[in-house]
Amino acid sequence: MIKYNFIKNKINERYNQLIDHPLVMNPWIGLIKYIYLNLRLRLKQKPIVMRWINNLKYHLSLGDSGVIDNYYFYLSEYQESIFLIKYLKRIDTFVDIGSNHGHYTLISSGLVGSRTISIEPVKETFKRLKMNVELNTLENVELIQFGISNEEGYLNISNDKGPMNRIIDNTIKSNSEEIKVTTLDKLLRNENNISVIKIDVEGYEKQVLEGSAKLLMNQFLNVIIIELNNSNEFYNYHEDEILCILKKYGFKPYTYNYRKELLVPLVKKNYKSYNTIFIRNIDTVKERINSKTVVINRNRISIEKTVI
Repeated sequence: MIKYNFIKNKINERYNQLIDHPLVMNPWIGLIKYIYLNLRLRLKQKPIVMRWINNLKYHLSLGDSGVIDNYYFYLSEYQESIFLIKYLKRIDTFVDIGSNHGHYTLISSGLVGSRTISIEPVKETFKRLKMNVELNTLENVELIQFGISNEEGYLNISNDKGPMNRIIDNTIKSNSEEIKVTTLDKLLRNENNISVIKIDVEGYEKQVLEGSAKLLMNQFLNVIIIELNNSNEFYNYHEDEILCILKKYGFKPYTYNYRKELLVPLVKKNYKSYNTIFIRNIDTVKERINSKTVVINRNRISIEKTVI
């Protein structure tokens, strides 16, 4: 009975999410796809190949919460994903910190055509990321198996929590692995045209930013998409410390309203989503996103220049 109630509640929860999702035309079809996919994945021992937007593909296994939503929502984290599609240009370099299986990497390099530096420290996760990049024959992606911190060295990271893997105490040996870490400033010291960075490091954002002073001073870097989900509490610091660092370098918080095609300023962060978009030069960003029209039709995204 307990298991039945859990499944029922999970299906009801997913159906309500499908109703609210603007890219889902028929929530019942979305629910059928959700149930079908979960049943199929439970019968498979190896990752299956799923077709996605614009003929992109990715490997999928049960529990792959970083990319599995793309099957029934068409586009996971759609506000930030569509903003990235509208903002990025082919000449840009996008840095994907905490790439997981490559949702944003596939969007930037596979869909827009930008160069991507994709950083993922966990061994098995990196392996899956590499599989997805190779599956789509993306030659404009540089894969780096490193952790990012405020100094060089070695740290311990969990490896049994999927996209929620995080840096943990070095004394914990089970379900963890030692990784080499460096700073963004050192890793990216020869990069000059980084336009956007995305940070998804499960509470380790402060340490990442502390090792990125030179990068944050580079005026070509105009957008930082960062996940703020109160995971900072795990490392005993206040989230305001992250906001203060970003403010110091001129970055202000926004959310992107897909339906109205507007950037909406925020006081601190986006409380309706885990991700917040931080922007330095809002006029430049508005000019860029207004120069593109993005049309989404099921599994096809068309990017067109806006005629003014």
